[in-house]
Amino acid sequence: MRRFMTNGGWLTGILLMSAALTGCCCGFQRTVPEGPIVQVPPQEPAVIPTVPEPPQLPPPAIPELPPMPPVPPPPPPPEHKESVTPEVKKAIEDLGTRYPGLFTFDAARGMFRFNSDITFDSGSAVVKPQAKAALTQLAEILSGDDAKDRQMTIIGYTDTDPVRKAATVAHLKALGKPASNLGLSEARAEAVAAVLRAGGVASRRMVTKGKGQADPVASNATAAGKAQNRRVEIFLTPMAG
Repeated sequence: MRRFMTNGGWLTGILLMSAALTGCCCGFQRTVPEGPIVQVPPQEPAVIPTVPEPPQLPPPAIPELPPMPPVPPPPPPPEHKESVTPEVKKAIEDLGTRYPGLFTFDAARGMFRFNSDITFDSGSAVVKPQAKAALTQLAEILSGDDAKDRQMTIIGYTDTDPVRKAATVAHLKALGKPASNLGLSEARAEAVAAVLRAGGVASRRMVTKGKGQADPVASNATAAGKAQNRRVEIFLTPMAG
């Protein structure tokens, strides 16, 4: 080194040292091969496939129903018919006028209601003379051509007082009936039927029943109510068959 510097070659030494250092550094550099630069085209965004909408179906066709037939008007109510002809009704009303208080007549139901206290003595099953005369005339009306197609149901009733009269008890026993209100009601219904039969009404047109103190039409707690419950009823209905 001293020789280099002495002989003026110091500059040459410096250059050699720089070259040596440069070569060492170059050993760490990466050599990039020469060639054309390839440009990567930009990626297009991913396309999400669209789901097609379902086809629009037409609304279902509603079949046309046939027109409803017109509703017929309701039939007129049946014409009310009374149980007897106007002629028979008028004859019965006239009979009631001649014997006031003896009976009432409901033409719509065909029902007679005889006041038992006027028809019979108290506790008796024997028809009184006045009631017997009225029943005989009623038999003539019901035996006529305008009423001969009607049958009669004759029902006897009593109040709640027990049968006590010795004569009534003996009479009921003679008829083969119990000495009770039921037996008395049966005997009174049969007594009315006997008068009608004597007046001309055929036996086949009559049915008798006794209900005793059943089916009261008023309270048995008062004398007036008991009087209403002591009764004989006759119902007119068309002949069966």
